[in-house]
Amino acid sequence: GVYMVDKPDVNQGRVSMGLLGIERGNPDEHAIEMMNDVLGGSGFTSRITNRVRSDEGLAYSAGSAFGVGTYYPGLFRAAFQSKSETVAQAVQIVLEEIDRIRTQPVNDEELQTVKNSAIEVFPRQFSSASATAGIFANDELTGRDPGYWKAYRDRIRAVTVADVQRVAQKYLQADKMVILVVGNVEAMLKGSADKPQYSFEKLRAGK
Repeated sequence: GVYMVDKPDVNQGRVSMGLLGIERGNPDEHAIEMMNDVLGGSGFTSRITNRVRSDEGLAYSAGSAFGVGTYYPGLFRAAFQSKSETVAQAVQIVLEEIDRIRTQPVNDEELQTVKNSAIEVFPRQFSSASATAGIFANDELTGRDPGYWKAYRDRIRAVTVADVQRVAQKYLQADKMVILVVGNVEAMLKGSADKPQYSFEKLRAGK
């Protein structure tokens, strides 16, 4: 569903699009991480950022995160802020990208880019003695598998194109998406006169 909070004194809408995520220890965790990085979690190389920000110029910042909870499921969240009249268009683009990653395999170059990035930045988490001690103390307190970090890079390398599409189909279910929009509701519902094909009415109707 779409839930709107009226804040008539602003000229932009702030949007959060959410689903339940997963709990730590889920065997799909690494494939989900790579899937989300392709979709919206890797900054300027991600699809949501490229389409919403770079291609269409609808938002300064747009992306997604797939939360992994320790004791209960985290949250998947795609978020952006756009001018009131283009909010519906940006929402539609994000939904299109979610559908695309579910229905079409990612290309090898995209997947390899996010895998290389995850592997290359991995050591930064252990950049100091205090950071390392904190990670392992937290892992021991919360019962994480002691071999998790040792195997992390190998598990990332093992993620395939088929894995990415499989977890996208399993966990990104658009019919369960909750969309929260905060802004000038009247202006957002009115949309853009130049692009009447984008509207919350059409989103509500599933068109």
